[in-house]
Amino acid sequence: KKHHLNHNHLEKDYSHEWMIREEADDMPPFIKATYYIRMAYLPFLYFIYLFTGIPDGGHVLFYGRMWEGESMKDKLDGALSVAVSVATAGTLWHNMGTSDFAVVCMAPWTVMGFWLFMVTYLQHHSDDGKVYTDDTFTFEKG
Repeated sequence: KKHHLNHNHLEKDYSHEWMIREEADDMPPFIKATYYIRMAYLPFLYFIYLFTGIPDGGHVLFYGRMWEGESMKDKLDGALSVAVSVATAGTLWHNMGTSDFAVVCMAPWTVMGFWLFMVTYLQHHSDDGKVYTDDTFTFEKG
C-alpha cells in the first residue's frame, strides 16, 4: 500500500530517494555511493533493493518504514506472497533446468525489473521533474 504513496514528495516518497546536489555532502555515505554505482543496478542493486529494502523497507524481509504500523495480517499476506513466488520460481527452475529457466523466466524478469527501475529512476532524476514538499503536495486521496 505505502510503496506507491507520495510519489515525488521530497521526504515521503517510497521509491528512489531524492538527491539534491547542493545537499550531497550531507547525505549518508551509502546513499552517496548508490549514485556512483547506479550502473551496476542489474543484477546486484535490484537484489539489494528487494532484500534489504533500501531506502523504503524490505520487500522480502518485512522491516523498515514501508511496514511500520502494518497489521500482522498484512505482514502474513506479504510473507505468503514471498513464499508462493519463491516456491513457483524454485519449481520452475527444478522442472525446466537452469538454461531453460534462465531464458524463459530470468531474462524476461530481468528486462521487466530493469524497465521498472529505469522508469522510476527517470521520474526522480529528470531535469524537469517536479519535487513536492508538505506545502505543495496536495494530491487527493480516495
